[in-house]
Amino acid sequence: MNRNQTFIFFGLSAINIASGLLETEWLGYITKPLLMITLGLFYYLHTRATFSKRDRLVLIALFFSCLGDTFLMFQQLNPNYFLMGLGAFLLGHVCYILLFRQEGKSRHFRWLPFISYACLLLFFLLHRIPTDFRIPVTLYAIVITLMGIRASERQVKDKSYEVVLIGAVLFIASDSLIALNKFVVSVPMAGFLIMSTYVVAQYLIIHGLLISRRS
Repeated sequence: MNRNQTFIFFGLSAINIASGLLETEWLGYITKPLLMITLGLFYYLHTRATFSKRDRLVLIALFFSCLGDTFLMFQQLNPNYFLMGLGAFLLGHVCYILLFRQEGKSRHFRWLPFISYACLLLFFLLHRIPTDFRIPVTLYAIVITLMGIRASERQVKDKSYEVVLIGAVLFIASDSLIALNKFVVSVPMAGFLIMSTYVVAQYLIIHGLLISRRS
């Protein structure tokens, strides 16, 4: 992604994060859905000349992420919006899993840290989560853990490998903060931490996929 596109994406991200800190809800409602739309548009501009089924899968992942962002904005109105957002992001992660799987396995295979972290997180979460949320949250934890594992298995050039893997780890961190803040303890600066790790995670994953595609 070029500098101008990076500047636009992170500028929009900064406005969205600031809207949360300043409690300017209307600005957050406008900017949050635009984040993944913007990222998807930039990805398409880089790939349109040789657009493939793989590229379509990337855009579908970003579409579900945009849908998840939109649902989560309204979770205070109805708890079902949280579950709908969870489902949308789960489908987005499935798309990433399929993408990463296409790039094979490598010597970088590291499954144990991801599984250990997921088990530890669920250990702290499950007895605090309302009964209706336990199965969806557990399923989501499994899927995002598999996404991280697949990111660690990619057989690509080192730069793309590292960029996507860091993005995957940050995505897991962002989702962990959401769960901890919602079900366990009020995390200081939760909105800032969740959104900042999330936007960087998505940017790195998409940027890394573009690097591997050019290679």
